Amino acid sequence: MTVPASTLAALPPGTGYSLKSGQATVSLKRLDNDSIEVSATCDSLARRVILLTEELTRIRNETEVREKPPQTVREPTGWQWFWIRFGQLAALGVILIVIKRYLNKRKLWQKIKL
Repeated sequence: MTVPASTLAALPPGTGYSLKSGQATVSLKRLDNDSIEVSATCDSLARRVILLTEELTRIRNETEVREKPPQTVREPTGWQWFWIRFGQLAALGVILIVIKRYLNKRKLWQKIKL
C-alpha cells in the first residue's frame, strides 16, 4: 500500500486506509495527536503458527522415551513369607545366644541378671 504523506495529513483524526490482499490486511489510521497507527494481520500466518506448534508437540510426544515403572515379577506366597519370617526369627535367636555367651565369658551377665 502506498499512501502519500499529504493525503494522511488531510485526513480527519480517526479515519484511515485499509487494504486487504488474500488473508492479509493492512490498516492505516490517523490519530488525534498527528500520529499514525499501522496494524497488519494475516489469518493464514496465525493458523500456520498454531499448526506448527501442534505438530511440534505431537512429534515431541512421539519421540519421547517413556520408561515403564518397575513391576514386581512375583510376590512371595504365604508359605514363602512364613519361611522368610521363620529365618529372620532364627537369625535373631542365634544373635541373642552369641551375645549371651559373650557376656557370660566376661562375667557381665551376672551383673545384668535381675
